[in-house]
Amino acid sequence: MAFDVIVVGGGVMGCSIALCLAKRGVGTVVLERSVPGAEASTVAAGILAPLIEHGFAGPETRLGIASRERHAAWAASLHDALGIDVGFRRCGAMWAALDEAEAASLDARATRIAEAGGRVERLSPDDARRREPGLSPAVLGALDLPEEAQVEPTIFLRALALEAAREGVVFRTGEMVRRVLVEGGRARGVQLERGRLEAAHVVVAAGSWTSLVPGLPAPAAAVRPIRGQLVTCERRPLVARRVLFGAGGYIVPRPDGRVVCGATMEDKGFQKEVTLGGLAEVLSRALRLAPGLADAALLGHAVNFRPASPDTLPLVGPAGPEGLWLATGHHRNGILMAPLTAEIIADAITLTPSTLPDLPALDPRRFGASTTHPAEESP
Repeated sequence: MAFDVIVVGGGVMGCSIALCLAKRGVGTVVLERSVPGAEASTVAAGILAPLIEHGFAGPETRLGIASRERHAAWAASLHDALGIDVGFRRCGAMWAALDEAEAASLDARATRIAEAGGRVERLSPDDARRREPGLSPAVLGALDLPEEAQVEPTIFLRALALEAAREGVVFRTGEMVRRVLVEGGRARGVQLERGRLEAAHVVVAAGSWTSLVPGLPAPAAAVRPIRGQLVTCERRPLVARRVLFGAGGYIVPRPDGRVVCGATMEDKGFQKEVTLGGLAEVLSRALRLAPGLADAALLGHAVNFRPASPDTLPLVGPAGPEGLWLATGHHRNGILMAPLTAEIIADAITLTPSTLPDLPALDPRRFGASTTHPAEESP
């Protein structure tokens, strides 16, 4: 079977790109070494909060807002097509100051968010607790951001994969890419353990493992894994209605009483252990932010890697050789940026003009010339 595009990686990024391409009539195959979503995509809180994450008038914020707004349409489309509610809710978010330094920064942070085009309201301690009674009594002030949202990552990814398959995308699991094939200055496909698979375009959306894919040019080496540990608990009545940030952590309340608490950011290479220190850090921050979680029932914990780049911006676009594309390096914003990333890659492959002004900031080639990554020499 012939394909126009090979997508390496079956997480939220790979599935989103494949779906977007399929809707444009592009024959696409997704290669995944495990099963779709087995890695970072389903070990995520699902926060759609570019103003909280960045909060300044730069490419990260502008592109994050654009992608957040696309989530609403994607959620509606997936529900119409499959009857699946992916948990998109514009619940809002609150940034709570719990020490004097954080409180002193609130006005400046609010100004930057407003300059970035976001709605933000500065709250006194009493106003913050009136809106979110579960907040710590130690809160010294807060920012309320009503446009921020959330989604259920596991359900979102499952719906993406189902809809992509319904649109004709072929998923091949258990496939290990031995090499990305670049010949004569352009991508020709990939070498698999069972032979060669050819296509005019190869999109590498392998998350934290991007730098380990043999045959990629130098920019791929810029991506490194950052370990993140999460804790999920359950509490009724709800501890909050909004996503709450503060004390260096966050809590994400689900409508059914589940609460996701996170998250560590650890530069530990590919060490995937859940650690007592990591869990203690997550729980300490969550309890400082919302002390009522002390009597919450523990449901579970998880760990995985976030693909980070040196300048915090993703690598989305041409990797160097013609027909070779990267869609990685989204760090904590993979779920948030999935719809926009898919659109950017699909536009590029189908030669569709884009009106997005910040695309050069994402160009993977900013990290080096299109020279061969040393991994290409691996057997």
